[in-house]
Amino acid sequence: MTTHMNARRTAGPGRGPMVSEPLERGAPWLPGQETTVMMVSASPALHGEVGRVCAAAAVGLVIAETMEDGGGKWGEVAAVLIGSDVPGGLAGWRGPTVVVGRAEDAGRMWLQAARLGADRVAVLPDSAQWLANYFTRLREPAAGAGVVGIIGGCGGAGTSTLAALIAGLEASRGTQVLLVDGDPWGGGLDSAVAAEGLSGLRWPDLLQASGAINPEQLAASLPAMDGLSLLSWSADGAAGRAAAPAAEAEVMRAARVAYGLVVVDVRRPAGHALGLGVHCDGFVMIVPARLRAAAAAERVLEALPAAPVGAVVAGPLRDGVDARLVSDALGLPLLGSLPRIKGLEEALDAGRLLDMATHRKVRRLVAGILAWLAGDGAAGTPGSGQPVGGRPAGAGRHGR
Repeated sequence: MTTHMNARRTAGPGRGPMVSEPLERGAPWLPGQETTVMMVSASPALHGEVGRVCAAAAVGLVIAETMEDGGGKWGEVAAVLIGSDVPGGLAGWRGPTVVVGRAEDAGRMWLQAARLGADRVAVLPDSAQWLANYFTRLREPAAGAGVVGIIGGCGGAGTSTLAALIAGLEASRGTQVLLVDGDPWGGGLDSAVAAEGLSGLRWPDLLQASGAINPEQLAASLPAMDGLSLLSWSADGAAGRAAAPAAEAEVMRAARVAYGLVVVDVRRPAGHALGLGVHCDGFVMIVPARLRAAAAAERVLEALPAAPVGAVVAGPLRDGVDARLVSDALGLPLLGSLPRIKGLEEALDAGRLLDMATHRKVRRLVAGILAWLAGDGAAGTPGSGQPVGGRPAGAGRHGR
């Protein structure tokens, strides 16, 4: 996931004025600036579903009922959507490919995507918001920050800890970072980063808003410290929460514009409900170094949007199990390991988690994750990561 987290850097001690300094070293995985997509399907229902999403994202749509009808037109489009009713692929097309279909066809769609080497799968209508975001980035690929979701392969994996460490270290490097609490029932991130006493808006306040949110006003209204902003839940926010996907989407849109990197602590999905995960460009999955945890993580992967995923393996490592074995079992690039670190639990309990972001082992791990996000280096080597846009030989549905 080649992000634009470098685009906004803050002045600080020893720093000059705010600058825009390109750091993109890898080929971006987002498509080019064309504004038309092609859909190959004979299903009127899918035509309607995708047409509504394209209209919302201000992206043009060309419909071909068969592969033969689509041949010769693909040079004019930014991406090709292949319906679940279509058996083959589009000859000559080498660009972004998305398999689209209804929920009842989901199982067949994953197999279809693997066979075609498709980049993504969109199960409609559940993935309509994600697909709209994807189309928006087709139209404006350079607009906004990268949004990375941190998700646990099993319960208690340490997603909040890893999300805060990534956000804190990148903020210390001068990037304007937003750390987003994606779990209204998770106890809140305020306490982990000692932000309970900071003034500013929380999720319950923003979910009452309607209409467009000004990105600068959003950044000015959130609790912030040392270049790191926080969007969390108040202690009683979850109890009265009503579903507000439109408001969430508008907040995330504004966050992309206001910040250089957005890190989301994504709650583990219940069924196909992923919450803020639908707004993420890619995911870092943290998995304890246990084979049972890897089995649970495989089920979580099934519920993720078809976006790039990298693995972080949490220690301690047990006899016969190493980080590479866990990541290979999931078919994910290994971004690094989070070992047992003395004082980490105490820092978490005391609300001093960000103090641990300067620990040598933490710096090494986070450097590898950030390099992967920027498309710099190769997975599994110190301080680097598999570019999320890359699709290694045998890559599966998550860009693995």
